[in-house]
Amino acid sequence: MEPSTRIAFSSQQNSFKEEVKLTMTLGWPIILSNLTQILLPIIDGLMVGSIDSNQLAAASLVINIATIPVILCLALPMALSPLVSSALGKSDNSSPLKLLVNGMLVGGLFALVLALIFYFGSGIVYHLGQDQEVAFLAEGYLVIIGWRLIPVAWFVALTNFSEGLGKTKMVMIINLIALPINVFLNYLLIFGNWGLPALGLNGAGYGTLLTQVIILIAFIYYLATSKSFAEYRKELQSAFKVDYAIIKDIFRIGLPSGIQFSLENGAFAFSGLMAGWLGAQQQAAHQIGLYISSLTFMISMGICTAGTIRVAFYFGKNDWALVKAIGRSTLILASLIGAVFSCLLILGYNYLPRLFVSESEVIEFAKIVLLMAAIFQLTDALQATSAGILRGIQDVKVPAYLGLVAYWLIGIPFGYVFAFQMDWGVSGLWAGLIVGLSANAFFLMIRFFKLIKPESRKIVGELI
Repeated sequence: MEPSTRIAFSSQQNSFKEEVKLTMTLGWPIILSNLTQILLPIIDGLMVGSIDSNQLAAASLVINIATIPVILCLALPMALSPLVSSALGKSDNSSPLKLLVNGMLVGGLFALVLALIFYFGSGIVYHLGQDQEVAFLAEGYLVIIGWRLIPVAWFVALTNFSEGLGKTKMVMIINLIALPINVFLNYLLIFGNWGLPALGLNGAGYGTLLTQVIILIAFIYYLATSKSFAEYRKELQSAFKVDYAIIKDIFRIGLPSGIQFSLENGAFAFSGLMAGWLGAQQQAAHQIGLYISSLTFMISMGICTAGTIRVAFYFGKNDWALVKAIGRSTLILASLIGAVFSCLLILGYNYLPRLFVSESEVIEFAKIVLLMAAIFQLTDALQATSAGILRGIQDVKVPAYLGLVAYWLIGIPFGYVFAFQMDWGVSGLWAGLIVGLSANAFFLMIRFFKLIKPESRKIVGELI
């Protein structure tokens, strides 16, 4: 990779320790960026949860409704990081900006369509078997989340463009700036401080929307003026045109990846809807489990993204020995991190729910949920990382099918049986998720190590 990326990419196979160091050098700013992005809705949850559990349950309902379409929307610009990194592996410095422009176009249009669907279809919240007060609170929040998708899609495109170039620290800094801005705006709009109206959950939505717009503008300004991106602005005029070949590549990588992400997140979301059938308290407990497990997952995703970028670079160079070494070391690193988080959740399950709510019944349900979340940390880290390194070699279609089997033909049916037939309640839903995540981790790891064998590399070439 060119020196301007500021990331040291080795040209020869390293020891396990050295590979981990290279992945972490690239990955730790991504981890902080991911944590910051996921903290935005968690901050919303913490602040509205202090009002009452119905506000938290309404946030959960909206997240569950929006998960699948949102993931599909954001997965298209997320395709940029492996495509940009692979282009640099081929010493092609003219393609990254073209990829960014077309990625922003595709992501922005998709986000606009979803925003309009959420706006005109917000009444769906009353037809999902949920508590009526929860549904009423959720309706306006769903509309706000829809409009927020447009700046988020553009921001994700910019993020993946920069990460594909190896410029991860700058992305981290911009994301960190978002946290105090979001807390301040939420403080004003949720509780009605400084003479503003108290908007509750809707205030959280507006605060996060405004935060996203602010950091998007900051990101575009930095990209347009920074010397570190000057090399990629040389083809500025030619980059600003629709390139159907690039759009095809974005859909080729992004759409199956989006389906794969949606199948996993959709399983969690559908479990959240089923939790709503068990009552507002168990639904709120389910959302607390999602908030906390999403934090640990974002760390795994940071490692996964770093692995994706490094694998994609050497895939572009056709260096399969390093693809294998990076993939293997990234999986080991992910498993170690997953094991650490399992231990931390077991140690903290009795205290963490109290950060969100004070209602004793919700806290007791949430304790059980967090113990279940502790169990799947290892397999969740492995399945996310396996999917990432497969994405690095542009293998995305088969993993999507495997996700369908693991989550929707195995995980969700098991969860339903555990929760409703065996009367385990919300803990049964999470037991089903454990089964689905474990199955997917097994499927994807087998897939990766099969494809990197010399006799299978022709198959990879046919996939793209």
